[in-house]
This record gives sequence, C-alpha cells and structure tokens, in this order.
Amino acid sequence: MSHVLSGRNMFIWRLAPILKTELGVAGLVAKAKAARLSGVWIKIADGKGPHENVQSAAALQTFKQLREALGAAGLSVWGWQVPYGQTTQNAQAEAAIAAELVLNLGLDGLLMDAEGGAGYFTGGPTVARTYAQALSTSLNGRAGLAMCGNDIPSNFPDYPFATFVDVAQFNAPQVYYGGSPSVANRLGRAVNDNRRFDKPLVPVGAAWIGQGDGGCASASACAERAREFLRLVAEQGFPGCSFWHWGGAPLAFWEVLIDTPA
Repeated sequence: MSHVLSGRNMFIWRLAPILKTELGVAGLVAKAKAARLSGVWIKIADGKGPHENVQSAAALQTFKQLREALGAAGLSVWGWQVPYGQTTQNAQAEAAIAAELVLNLGLDGLLMDAEGGAGYFTGGPTVARTYAQALSTSLNGRAGLAMCGNDIPSNFPDYPFATFVDVAQFNAPQVYYGGSPSVANRLGRAVNDNRRFDKPLVPVGAAWIGQGDGGCASASACAERAREFLRLVAEQGFPGCSFWHWGGAPLAFWEVLIDTPA
C-alpha cells in the first residue's frame, strides 16, 4: 500500500458506466496497465453521504473487487470526496464518512476535492480546518491525504485554500488548460501560485472535451495537450500527475498515454 501520490493517475467519477464500457474489472485493469497508470482516483463520497460508486451492496462489492485487482496489478487506489462544509457539524460528518470509507475499503489515500466558487465549499477557515483536521486525525497515517482544488488559488481570495493544503501531504491542483493559450502557460501560472504552500505538486490535466470549463476543444487537441502536459511534468520533475477524467477521455487521449513512456 502506497500513501504517496506519484506516477501517472486517472480520475474516475462514475464507475458503473466505465466498467460497462471496459467490459468489467479485468478490462479496466488491463486498460490502466496499457496506459501506464500508477493509480486511479475514484469518487467515494459527496458531502456527508457515500457516492453511488459505493452506495449499494452490489456497488460496494464491485468496488472491492476492483480495488483488489488494481492492487494485485501494482496500481494504487485513492478515493476522493467533494466536501461542502457550511458548518463545523457538517464538516465533521463529511470527514467521518470519507475516513470510514477509506479505511474500510483499504484505500491508499483520500483527495479532498475542496473547490472554491458557487456550489462548492463554504464556511470559511474554521469549517475548513474542522474538516481537514478530522480527516487527518481519523486516517492517522493509515492512508494519505491530498488537497485537490482550483489551480490558481489567488483567483478565490476569500477561499480557505491554505487551510486545506496545510493539513494535506500533497497538493494536486486542477490545471485545466483546455482554454488556455498553451499547457505551459496554465501550468506555469499554477506552479507560481502554489509555490507558497511548499507541498509536493501533483498537477491534474484535462482529459475531456468541453470548452468554457477547462476542457479541450476536440479529441485531437485533448491528445496533443496531454502529450505536452506529460512532457512538462517529466521535465519539471513533479512526483506525478493525474487527469480528469476516465469517462470523458477520447480515444486519441488514451493512445497518447499508451504510446508515452511513464
């Protein structure tokens, strides 16, 4: 079990449709290995409730089978949760469900997908610290903890980003470069804006088509930018990287991962 974020990783949002497309657990694992992935990051909780990926008995059984198969293939499995905060009581409940799932499923760690902006985390520094510290205390070194939020925190001056990343061991900024002049431009801005936090950076690239929200303009653009992102990650010596997300990634993107040495 690795509590370190490293290598090449991939987000999974909704597991059931992916398992159907990839022809089950074995097919998903085979594709992950072909794409030279080191790990997958699967959603396990939304707010203070479990996500659909682990909500029913059948889903939970499938998740455990996948976790075991990925582990046997040498891939790490991290969970992720979207917390909403609002109050310290809610924050404690959110931390409790996430920690329970991580430990019961034997996951390698948890990513706090705590983002600023409308519809995301609210409550300020006190609520943020309640959530992050409760997670850290419950996990107690048995699993890793990472922050995965907006890549340019200064764009959200009233958001308690520093509170989350202070408790985390890794910082995985969402460098969604699809609408940027270049991958290097957006990644450079993210690196400069996160430098003050002094935590290992594991940047997250864009692997979906969707203009206006950081996604890429086309399948070919997604592939070309992924290739450049991987080159920059290696060149700049980051411990690892990830992409959002498996279910939205076009074939051309997967071909880049398969063809690019890890």
